Amino acid sequence: MAIRRLKDGRFQADVSLETDPLTKKRRRKKKIFTHKKDAEEWISKIKQFYKSRNTLSERKLDFQTIKELYLEECRLHHKPNYFKIQEYTINKHILEPFKNCIFNKVTPSDIREYQSKLIKSGLSYKSINNIMIILKRIFDKAIEEHVIQANPCISVKNLSLEKKQMKFWTPDKFKKFTDLINKDEFIFKVFYTFAYFTGMRCGEILALTWIDIDDFQKEVNVYKSLTYINKEIIITKPKTKNSIRRISINSKLLELLHEWKRKQEFLFSKYNMQHSDEVHIFQYRDKPPTKDIFSRKIRTICKRSDKIEPIRLHDLRHSHVALLIHQREDYTTIKERLGHGSIKTTIDVYGHLFPNKQRETADRLNDFF
Repeated sequence: MAIRRLKDGRFQADVSLETDPLTKKRRRKKKIFTHKKDAEEWISKIKQFYKSRNTLSERKLDFQTIKELYLEECRLHHKPNYFKIQEYTINKHILEPFKNCIFNKVTPSDIREYQSKLIKSGLSYKSINNIMIILKRIFDKAIEEHVIQANPCISVKNLSLEKKQMKFWTPDKFKKFTDLINKDEFIFKVFYTFAYFTGMRCGEILALTWIDIDDFQKEVNVYKSLTYINKEIIITKPKTKNSIRRISINSKLLELLHEWKRKQEFLFSKYNMQHSDEVHIFQYRDKPPTKDIFSRKIRTICKRSDKIEPIRLHDLRHSHVALLIHQREDYTTIKERLGHGSIKTTIDVYGHLFPNKQRETADRLNDFF
């Protein structure tokens, strides 16, 4: 701590503070004042501020230990894919900057600075928000373990996300899309058609095996989801308990599935692979395909024509809802097919696609004139 008089007569206050909780280097603050007394008061306030916020913790656990405690809790109480995502995100984005941090000295300013670095790295705002949520949970775990008394992440706001307009294909657009699919890409035609006419989530579709198709009832039994994490196949229950459901399918879609099953059996025999009802429906190699394969293929197929704008794979689910609304299906039916927990969810997500009831109401008032 020092106050130095400058050549112009002013006073420079230079104070050495605590160690930076992330870099472990000493922090220094400098400020220039007209009067020496102001410089002395500023130094006093700065020292008092840092002293008051440094509450001694009862336990001295490092970041690595708290991280492991948090991940162990994730492993015990969540699905395997949730744990894998948490572990991957921490190791990729959080561990390196925070591995040497001093928990009880990390401030909201430190967290905001970290958030700024993530922004500069080029990550999407949605990804950054997800990282920040996990970081906050780690600090929550530190509170539970009596390492700190307050979470510095709480006052750091999430980044504002721009709401993307929902895209979907009409039946006519979808037909034009499937017409662009080549004969040797039959698996993709079946997959996209199945997604379009069932509204199932991609993970639910990829998890299906032939035993999940009830030919007699013309139903699909949905009770699992498939994802890849670090090239490892993870099979879990669907997104929510309401996602466990049975979806009725039409006869033509069932015929298309049977046609693909015959082709799949031939393909498996060609590669000396055993085929059974336990085989994943949309498998055409030694392992089930990934979501990314079908996502990228949409863009590839759409490039064959300038008349079809590509949509995301998940937009096929939106397209199914738009189709049901066009067919004048009610909210309850749509809710059941999608596996939503409540009609409110269905209305919140897709309400804007339904015909404008206010216009119908206003038109009926003409009868009173």
